[in-house]
Amino acid sequence: MPSLASEGVFFVVRLPDRWQLCTFRHDEYGPVSVPDCWVEVIGALLNIWLAHFENHSPAELHARHDALEKAIGILVAGFDTFPRGEIRRTSGGRRFAVLHGGELSRAMRVPRREIEEAFGIEGRASWRIDSRFVSDHQNARRIRRLLGIEEAWEDR
Repeated sequence: MPSLASEGVFFVVRLPDRWQLCTFRHDEYGPVSVPDCWVEVIGALLNIWLAHFENHSPAELHARHDALEKAIGILVAGFDTFPRGEIRRTSGGRRFAVLHGGELSRAMRVPRREIEEAFGIEGRASWRIDSRFVSDHQNARRIRRLLGIEEAWEDR
C-alpha cells in the first residue's frame, strides 16, 4: 500500500464470497469523483459475478447474463448502489475527513483501518456520515435481485 496520504474515492462492493474494498486515490487517478470510478467498478464486478455463475451455477448463467445485459444502462448509472465514500483533506491540510453513508458493518470485514491505510491517512482521519453517500434503495434491491445477493446493506 502506498504510504503517502491522498484524497480519493472508495467503494465496498459485494463479491460472491466476500465484500471488497475498491479504491481510487487522487495521486494515482487524478481528481475523480464517485460516478467517474463506478464505471470501472461495475465492469469488474459483473465479470466476477458472471465467472461465479459459470463455475457454480452454469444452468443460471444464460438467464443471469441476459438479465444483466438488459439492465446494464441502469446498473452503470447506479453509482449509489453500494457503500462508498470520499476522502478529503481538511482545511488545515494535515488531517482528512472520510465522508461515507454510514453503511459499513463488521459483517463486511472491511474495517475503517483498511480504508485509512489504502489512502495513507491512518491516525489522521475523522469519519463523518454524509447523506450524499447513502445507498439508493432501488438500486441496491436491483443488484441483489440480479446477482442473488441475500444481505442488505442500506439503512444501517
